[in-house]
Amino acid sequence: MKRSILFLLLLLLPCGLMAAQPALSVMALENKSGWHGYELGDGMADMLITAFAQTKKFRIMERSELKKIMEEQELGASGLVTPQTAAKIGKLLGVQYMVTGSVNQYGTKSSGASAFGIGVKQNSAEVGLDIRLIDTTTAEIIASATGQGSESSGSLDIDNADIIPTDINLGSPDFNSTQIGKATRKAVDDVVKKIVRDFSGKWKGAVMKVAGDVIFINGGKTAGIKVNDVFQVIRKGEELVDPETGETLGSEDKVIGQIKVFEVQDKFSKARAVKGTGFLVSDKVEKTGK
Repeated sequence: MKRSILFLLLLLLPCGLMAAQPALSVMALENKSGWHGYELGDGMADMLITAFAQTKKFRIMERSELKKIMEEQELGASGLVTPQTAAKIGKLLGVQYMVTGSVNQYGTKSSGASAFGIGVKQNSAEVGLDIRLIDTTTAEIIASATGQGSESSGSLDIDNADIIPTDINLGSPDFNSTQIGKATRKAVDDVVKKIVRDFSGKWKGAVMKVAGDVIFINGGKTAGIKVNDVFQVIRKGEELVDPETGETLGSEDKVIGQIKVFEVQDKFSKARAVKGTGFLVSDKVEKTGK
């Protein structure tokens, strides 16, 4: 009987850990490529969602929920939002991280050569993405990366319409088998790999409860936090607003102390002060590396 219970717990453990992973949503990318054959920003966002899901580092919020929030907030879906706006949307969705960015390159590149006096041309598909990962608690960009992908054909003098067909949906199986589809997948996989690598070990969070000398922070095992990790505690200062545009440019923050973790759960950790006092709920915490 005891063995059966233990076996059942082992089966359920991965599910529990997955449920405790930080939640993430992906906004439609801004299309800066000059290509207008189809909804490039939405299609790229869908492909990014698939790639982020495959890393098994995050829980992914369906984009239908994001679009609903965008409509309610009367925001366009073009990706033209500030980190502060993305953070606000993320909080409404209940996710810890928002992905924004742009498609900067989407098209063909030609290279020529000459043999025996005859000119030949070879085309290749080229895709470039710039992606940012935004913490919805702080509105900070905690990871950013550029992804590149290219795919060349062995055939010479291929028509651009064959490289970038306009009659199939971006991200579909038919699209993925095309030259531009393969280049797009390479760019998406490249940028997600870089974001995840940059994100690891750079978790930033906040104080969510203070009980006596115990400080609770909103990150645990799934954020990579370990016992004896040390965090600096940061008090948010006055918001700095551009008087011409009204855009929030950030705030003057001040380090008010340090805390050291003594207990780690899946979604939160407990710590005690090693420097400073008077910590408050919503004070930011950032790993010191010590």
